[in-house]
Amino acid sequence: MKKRLAIAGVVAAVLALCALGTLAYFTAEGRATNVITTGTVELTLHEMQQGADGQLAEYPDEPITGVMPGQSVSKIPYVENSGSQPFYTRVKVAVTVTGADGTPLSGDVVSLNVDARQWLQKDGWYYCAEPVASGEENRVALFDTVTFAADMGNAYQNCTVDIDIEAQAVQVKNNPIPAGGTVLDVQGWPAAA
Repeated sequence: MKKRLAIAGVVAAVLALCALGTLAYFTAEGRATNVITTGTVELTLHEMQQGADGQLAEYPDEPITGVMPGQSVSKIPYVENSGSQPFYTRVKVAVTVTGADGTPLSGDVVSLNVDARQWLQKDGWYYCAEPVASGEENRVALFDTVTFAADMGNAYQNCTVDIDIEAQAVQVKNNPIPAGGTVLDVQGWPAAA
């Protein structure tokens, strides 16, 4: 009987060791950190003026005065791609004319020489026909002069002309111009105010 108990004890010990052996298993651990940075679609709207000497300078903060009917004034608003990715751009111009007595006057006496080959018009916006590449040297001007009608009447003496310009941009990558379409057909334009 002692022999049986000894054998049973050895078998129980072997089974216990086997059970402990099955609890051991292989493990491995690893970690990887990846940084992905998105590109930027950023624009900067500038206003320049060409001086009598032909040199470009920042548009003055003070109002231009003494403009007469039939005269043109240099005003060059341009969009610069200050981001890291190319974009499509559109620009909206609002001309407001206010008489010397504060009454609103027609803005039809003011014209902008927008290049119709470079800018397409739709719903009050001018869309640049080609994408604007990134980089400081990549900019596109909407117009370069503002012309006042030669037939402006006396109501326009000492009037104030405000030209407000708004520009928007949308990415080029993964946003192609549809086949047979133009920049007017691309998606993602911000909601206009």
